Amino acid sequence: MTMYESDPNPSNPYDDPNHDQPTRPGKGRRVAFILALIAVLVAGASMAFVGLRSSDDDAAIPPSPGVVLSHSANPAAPSDELMTPNTLSLDPVGVQASIVDATVPEGVLTPPENVKNVGIWLDGASLDSVTGTTLIAGHVNLTGQGNGALFDLGTIEPGEVIRTSDATGKSTSWKVTAVTTRPKADGVEESVLAGPDGPRKLAVVTCGGELQFEDGVGNYADNVYLYADLMV
Repeated sequence: MTMYESDPNPSNPYDDPNHDQPTRPGKGRRVAFILALIAVLVAGASMAFVGLRSSDDDAAIPPSPGVVLSHSANPAAPSDELMTPNTLSLDPVGVQASIVDATVPEGVLTPPENVKNVGIWLDGASLDSVTGTTLIAGHVNLTGQGNGALFDLGTIEPGEVIRTSDATGKSTSWKVTAVTTRPKADGVEESVLAGPDGPRKLAVVTCGGELQFEDGVGNYADNVYLYADLMV
């Protein structure tokens, strides 16, 4: 997701505590996702991801999952090989990103500002959990940093395999079951917020779709969701 802003020196949205900081209800508290290029907007039970950042980079908008690209990689069997600890490996597109905790200052879930890293929702399943849904979200790009780790998320195809590793470096393989877009106006897909209970799943989310402008700031109309099941 590439963002553009008319101001060549745009201010940092993190400097404005009221800048698109929505909340979501969950386990007795409302949590706002400020994901730099992604924010979860919540009004009651209604949610929507909103792109926040801008960029003067000339990178293209990432392809929509509606237009799938072919990858040569074949699904691999689960492996016990060790990886760099706390890593998301999008093998079909050749991307590895460090997974860090998304902090929650004053109820705002905030991933790393480094677009090459991704953030894990701590109210979801942990990387070494045997149940529940792990939710990972990340930037597409950021002014001065270029494309983020999830820029090509929408080009990954169902059936392909991605991997995560926990704090010990133990690798977990995930078979992609779907890559979809959803208009932000329709709210967040509730299944990504399933938390630590239920079947073991992985969800990775970023922005995509049409780039729209308001007051010189570009926001993407959709969110891109990648869903994957544990390979056993």
